[in-house]
Amino acid sequence: MDVLEALDAAESEFGDRLALVRDPATWTSATPCPGWDVHYLVAHVVGGNRFAASVLGGASSSDAIEEVMSTPQLGDDPMGAWTTTAMAQRAAFEATILSHDRIDHPLGAMTTRDFLGFRVFDITIHAWDLARSIRVDETIGPDLISHLLTMVQNWTPGMGFEITPVGSTRVDDPPQARLLDLAGRH
Repeated sequence: MDVLEALDAAESEFGDRLALVRDPATWTSATPCPGWDVHYLVAHVVGGNRFAASVLGGASSSDAIEEVMSTPQLGDDPMGAWTTTAMAQRAAFEATILSHDRIDHPLGAMTTRDFLGFRVFDITIHAWDLARSIRVDETIGPDLISHLLTMVQNWTPGMGFEITPVGSTRVDDPPQARLLDLAGRH
């Protein structure tokens, strides 16, 4: 699986679960992310898409954050916001991934390829969070899990975001359980 295929798979995992959020009461359901409800979780991922498209388009991270924070993320059409921003993010990555350029990120300058890895990780983990919150199948595609597990095991501990692994899995546990453990999930 190449990095753009991984993005497509992550976006599919998240979008498929978001499409299942139909009951208005679900938006206030708790998620595995402390203090976040489903609405906040989805807004976080949509805002991440907007941030990515902006910095890949040449904006500084501070300008991109300001732009995202001054914009309602979901509006009256959360699925439409997801779809539009996912497509914009995908197009921005596709246009820049081969350039080996560096983008400005709150963690410091990084290559577009490394940033794409962060986005795939974030979207995938939050697809699982969303599935858990709305009580649907939590299984993420095995090719995507394998891709991410290899990537995460090669990153610095905490993946730059001070994520603390749970530390309860063993090397012979299923790959998804090991990835979730590394992402601080039970």
